[in-house]
Amino acid sequence: MNPDKSWESHDEAAWHRRMAKTWQAHKWSFLGAVWLIALVLGWIGFQKYFLTVGETVSSLDILYRSMQLFILESGSIVGPLSWELETARWLAPAVAAYTAIEVLALFFYEELQMFWLQFARDHIVICGLSQKGFMLAKELQQRGDKVIVIERDENNEFLKQCRDYRIVTIPGDATDPVVLSKARLAKARYLIVVCGLDAVNTLVAINARRLVRNRSDRPGKPLTCFIHLSNLQLGDLLKELQIKKGGDVPFRLEFFNTFATGASVLLNEHPPFDETTTKEETPPRLLVVGLGQMGESLVYQVARRWKPIFADSGKKLSVLVVDRAAEKRKASLCLRYPMIEQVCQVIPLQMDVYSPEFERADFLFNADGHSQVNIVYVCLDDDSAALSAALTLLRRTKRGKIPIVVRLAHSQGLVSLLQSEEWAGCGYENLRVFSLLEKTCQPDLILGGTLETLARAIHENYVSERQRQGESRGDNPALVAWEELPEHLKESNRHQAQHIGAKLRAVGCDIVPLVDWDAEAFAFRPDEIETLARMEHERWVAERLADGWQYADAPKDVEKKVSPWLVPYDELPEEEKEKDREAVRGIPRFLAQIGFQIERVEQEVENEPDGSTRCS
Repeated sequence: MNPDKSWESHDEAAWHRRMAKTWQAHKWSFLGAVWLIALVLGWIGFQKYFLTVGETVSSLDILYRSMQLFILESGSIVGPLSWELETARWLAPAVAAYTAIEVLALFFYEELQMFWLQFARDHIVICGLSQKGFMLAKELQQRGDKVIVIERDENNEFLKQCRDYRIVTIPGDATDPVVLSKARLAKARYLIVVCGLDAVNTLVAINARRLVRNRSDRPGKPLTCFIHLSNLQLGDLLKELQIKKGGDVPFRLEFFNTFATGASVLLNEHPPFDETTTKEETPPRLLVVGLGQMGESLVYQVARRWKPIFADSGKKLSVLVVDRAAEKRKASLCLRYPMIEQVCQVIPLQMDVYSPEFERADFLFNADGHSQVNIVYVCLDDDSAALSAALTLLRRTKRGKIPIVVRLAHSQGLVSLLQSEEWAGCGYENLRVFSLLEKTCQPDLILGGTLETLARAIHENYVSERQRQGESRGDNPALVAWEELPEHLKESNRHQAQHIGAKLRAVGCDIVPLVDWDAEAFAFRPDEIETLARMEHERWVAERLADGWQYADAPKDVEKKVSPWLVPYDELPEEEKEKDREAVRGIPRFLAQIGFQIERVEQEVENEPDGSTRCS
């Protein structure tokens, strides 16, 4: 993608969002001003007109005629018209009509919503109007998507804001299939479930799957369901099952977790080390306050990022963790991800953030009184406690200039004040705020689920290999960034990602959570590569035929949907076979990107008559 055009489109979208927000905030003031301008112009225009034709008219009569312009009663006059009157007789009825439409929309809002629902298609349904739900709905609506929100609490504080943003809302329980049907789920493109409890979110997904399992009228357009799960292990299980089984064609299940996503975004914005400069230097020392879901995700992802540096230098990264149950939580984390202790020295400091030990913060300094921490991440679940802990550490580290990043649910006015220009130079420069919901409730982050990540990786691998073979965009229009790829090709990559589980089962392999961070180096045997390449080609042929493609002994033509490669695998030229093999060799790397690895299934060994053994 052209970087300049990418930034232009981003700036344009941001400008449209700002304008829409400004219009909603000042709409009625603006309309009132236009009414007044039209009335004044009408007054001036009629005064000039009657002076020109030599008629004497009272001020009240002129006012009356000016007001009649709004209902098209007094503008049809013969003779020379001043620009004021000409403008007023067009402006007045226009602003009157627009105001009437706005007023009718206010009075018949519910009826208009229900009418629009009859024609909803390829829209996005959001279940649950929590802070997360509203922020997602607002962002999606402002980027141009049609959004429908289901919320059972009629007193929810965000309902009025949804109305301001023209977001359709349906009252009711999202676990009820009848309510889901009202949102025309069978015609929707995405379903995002943020109702609260994991059990409730999962139940909504189960009922949604039942509703769309016979979605035969929309071939190639499955409903993708994204559910928020607080339990990361449950999320890993769902991802594992999805990849293994491939999922239903009309229904895809994805999960997201704001803490895991937030940890990744936080580290991108406030990195603890520079991966290009620390290989020969002394490893930095990190302090993580709070080893809850956010803290655990942060430590895990820091370790993953340090692993390549550790492989070159052999130096472990030091991570201090402060928590009331630091030892127990550290042990649990390292049991689930044993590779952490191979690349990091995790030091648990068991204390409460309101204790005298934490107030003294001796763990920040060595015996000589020098700072031994390079950066601090405060990841407590409670915003008040997090801000208090961050300010406590800030007071103790002012001389050391240690960056302190505090995770808050959303922006706090106090912190914004402390970081304003008025407070510059007052010692708060090293306090960095990370607004979890504002940073993570972004459509691109939520919609980029497991399958989407795999599909993107498959495409990027294809582009890289084709370019390495000397192909260019002129030769192959598919050699573009994922964002520029046509939707039908994106969908093809998603189908290929869904087929990974079937391929691995065919060669006696399974998918398990990533514990070996070198797992992407897994290599299939030559015979396995050939088997999997054949399966990939057969999947591709079936996909193309279902989409209306036909065989032709001629060059591939996308518009005519003909290709010379719609033949059995054995009839392919070697260079086409190699494309399928390339896709197969990349599977271990694709899976590692989403936290999984390939494991060979233990096979039963049988004795052969000649005394040798074979696996069955």
